[in-house]
Amino acid sequence: MSKLNKYIVLCTIFIISTLTLFYPIDVFSEKGIELQKQILVNQAQTHFKDQVNTRKWNATYGGVYVKPLEGQKPNPYLKNNTLKVDENLTLIKINPAWMTRQLSEISNIKGFHFRITSLIPINPHNKATPFEERALKYIGKTGEKEYYEIDKNSNFNYMGALVTTKACLPCHKHQGYKLGDVRGGISINLDSTEYDAVASSIKNRALILKVFVVFFLLSIILLIYKQLKQNEKLQSEVNRRTKEIESTKQLLQQIIDTDASFIVLADGQNIIYANKTILEFTGYSSIVEFKNSYQYLSDMFDKIDNNKDFIQTYNNGVHWIEYLKKEQDSKNLKVRIQKNGEFRYFRPYAKEVRTDDRTLYLITFDEITNEYEKIKELEHMASTDPLTKLFNRSKLNDVLDKEMALSHAIASPLSIIFLDIDNFKLVNDTYGHDVGDKVLVDIAKIIKSVTRANDIAARWGGEEFMVTLQSTDAAIASILAEKLRVAVEEYTFAIVGRLTISLGVTEYRHNESEESFIKRVDKALYEAKEKGRNQVVVK
Repeated sequence: MSKLNKYIVLCTIFIISTLTLFYPIDVFSEKGIELQKQILVNQAQTHFKDQVNTRKWNATYGGVYVKPLEGQKPNPYLKNNTLKVDENLTLIKINPAWMTRQLSEISNIKGFHFRITSLIPINPHNKATPFEERALKYIGKTGEKEYYEIDKNSNFNYMGALVTTKACLPCHKHQGYKLGDVRGGISINLDSTEYDAVASSIKNRALILKVFVVFFLLSIILLIYKQLKQNEKLQSEVNRRTKEIESTKQLLQQIIDTDASFIVLADGQNIIYANKTILEFTGYSSIVEFKNSYQYLSDMFDKIDNNKDFIQTYNNGVHWIEYLKKEQDSKNLKVRIQKNGEFRYFRPYAKEVRTDDRTLYLITFDEITNEYEKIKELEHMASTDPLTKLFNRSKLNDVLDKEMALSHAIASPLSIIFLDIDNFKLVNDTYGHDVGDKVLVDIAKIIKSVTRANDIAARWGGEEFMVTLQSTDAAIASILAEKLRVAVEEYTFAIVGRLTISLGVTEYRHNESEESFIKRVDKALYEAKEKGRNQVVVK
């Protein structure tokens, strides 16, 4: 920008700023003056209402008769203006208008005066002054009920309209007035010297404030001008550094896009940036296309129930980014995303990035599909009996602990069947361990075929097997155990022929330990053996 243009811009800013700041000063000063004027109006309105109420009282009685003062004559403009009480006393009639005039005469003090008036007065004493005439004409023209002004002598003049009521018609109907007509008013005069002083003070303060504003803005404009000159010196350096930054940015962009991990920048809800890797993975060419399909990044995540290691959009009521940032160092958090019908697993990591005006989150997703599947395979091997492919004893202990907790929590029955192959040692001794292993595999198959989908079977050790039955009491469990016994008894094992099993059955008792639970079913199995084998005993 040229030097001349800078001056033009600064002058424009100064003028606009000055006018902008002057406006509220003028508004507040005018409101202050108007408030002082309103105080005078409120005082006048109060006096006016007092007189209206007094007149209403008088008019209610159609005028009142009073004992005249010495030398006081009746009002010649009133009908029935006297009332003779006796030979020594004659009362005179006081109507609302005469009462108001008399009250105004005795209330006439310095700084306050009021009188009744009309454009068509019955009594010449009530003839309107120039202000009163002006006020009544304004009221008649506009329909307003009051008018006020301040004259050059610092007097506040107020006029309140007197509206014709039913009580007024007897005296004023002949003048052509009807109900609702304004037939005159009460003018009130107040000293406004104090108002003038306050208004003058407000104006002076506004002027001083405006002078201060001008000096303040001039100082600011001068500082801005000096800063602009300094900025010119810095501009060339900024341009040079900008080119360096842009070059560095392009280099970083290339590095980020070649990273095998997903890299996403988000503001806590919405995606701001995504690297080329995630766009290619999802099949989109730009972040705009990606956001058209996924409003939020978490829309890609598969929902996996009963596994707190997998992140959902909300985890325990906490948004996934906040949850990830809080728990990523203490938990092995993961997300699962489907692509072409296959499950892919990723480990996310979030880092908070603060800018001047907001907080952003840099989130990376490292693919761990191969590692995860290997771990799951190892976990399966660690929890499964390699011969029978049933759960092993260690896994069953974990399952039984959870089953007992669930049974206790929902007050649902839980039973277990503990079985042992009768005379199995004889099979191994007679036919060898290879044949014995085949018998164990066949027993496992029979257990799977007889038990239900939700029942969990495991090889407890050697020729012993255990089955957990959730939501099943001992009576039902014994029926299932008998089916198992019959199925084995009727099965013909290769080489060996016929075999039998003995079974113990028991039901979980409220709040007992796992050790007590298993010990009781073990006793039931032992008793079945002692009674001659090939039978079911319930404890």
